[in-house]
Amino acid sequence: MTEAAGPLMSNRRPARRGRRRTLSYSPDAIAAFVAVFGMAFIPLLGSKGALLFLMAGMALVAVRPGETLGALRREWMIALVALWCVMSFAWSDYASLTMRYGIQLCLTVLISVTIAYRLSPMIFVKIVFLTSGMTGLASVLIGRTRSDGMGYLGIYASKNALADASSVLIIVALAVLVDRRLSVRWRLPALAALLMGAMLLVMGQSSGALVSTLAVILVFGVIVLLQRMTAHLRLVTIALTVVLVAAIAVLLSSISDQLARIFLDLTGKDITLTGRTDLWAVAFGQIADQPFLGVGFQAFWVHGQPLAEQLWADFGISTRQGFNFHNTVISNAVEIGVPATLVQTLIFFGATGACLGWAIRTPSAASVFFALYMVRLCMLMWIEVVYFYQFSIGSGIIIAAICYGRRSKAEARAPATRAGIR
Repeated sequence: MTEAAGPLMSNRRPARRGRRRTLSYSPDAIAAFVAVFGMAFIPLLGSKGALLFLMAGMALVAVRPGETLGALRREWMIALVALWCVMSFAWSDYASLTMRYGIQLCLTVLISVTIAYRLSPMIFVKIVFLTSGMTGLASVLIGRTRSDGMGYLGIYASKNALADASSVLIIVALAVLVDRRLSVRWRLPALAALLMGAMLLVMGQSSGALVSTLAVILVFGVIVLLQRMTAHLRLVTIALTVVLVAAIAVLLSSISDQLARIFLDLTGKDITLTGRTDLWAVAFGQIADQPFLGVGFQAFWVHGQPLAEQLWADFGISTRQGFNFHNTVISNAVEIGVPATLVQTLIFFGATGACLGWAIRTPSAASVFFALYMVRLCMLMWIEVVYFYQFSIGSGIIIAAICYGRRSKAEARAPATRAGIR
């Protein structure tokens, strides 16, 4: 993989002649840190955060544009999806909005791919750890709560956004904490960040984020167990696990009504999971009308769109924003059509599998973080919209996971290929 010149700031060995400590800086890592910082703080800084992301990211692109073009050629499927989103302005009822958001997504993809190819995975994860810790600390210091008292907000506009950010902080802190190759100056702050993230997650009162985070921690335990096994034993264990999970699923399906009632009582949601089934019925109607092209990238939840206005009114969304179909595949199929959504889904699941294999083969803070992050999104994508958004740190991490995961898979195949040639 392409390695950065060094971490954000690292200590060189002092010269023999004196005890003065000199510091070295990686311009690529600094620019990437500023870009990720800007994305992470968009909830607080607004357009200024987006501008910070664009300025630092485009500076990276401008320094070595040839490398960026080469990276985009290798990650052509991501670029193709972004270009399709822009092209959808041609059939969108809100062409100017679709074009603007599509261009923003293209810039997000461009900069995120550039960062992933300029930095090593470990340095990227260190940057995510630092920025996530800073947003968590800012949320603690600001102290905002919902007006009805039902959840903590911090720097975010909703409790779900806070819970999502807190979950990321927990995952990255856990990944850093268990990597014994990292020094104490990284692992001790990781322990503090883990505790802070857990506190914010509970304060956010988001049942979906809480359940998915607990499930990811269980997956982490499975990854650690598989790391200690031989390849053949891993295969047997995975096969037995699949059989066991299938058996449990069949057993639970027989008592699904009782389990659903218990879950709904604990979370305070209605039997349709806050009306998701009603939303999905409307979405399926839209997909049936325009299955191949969709209505246009982000061209459904628009002020003045008749169906969107009706749904906002039905669900009492007075702000007429921050609402979606609560399912990634369904939502994206509405906007960009079924074929493009299938491509997105293949890219996403391919990256998830690659990152899981990477974490099992060569465990590190980087591989474990990307594996757990992608697994968490796999759980949430059926009840939330998790990819791809413009100017979103979540999208940036997903794109980095796609790049690093694919390259780790290629590197794992390379020794076997060379051995076969011999």
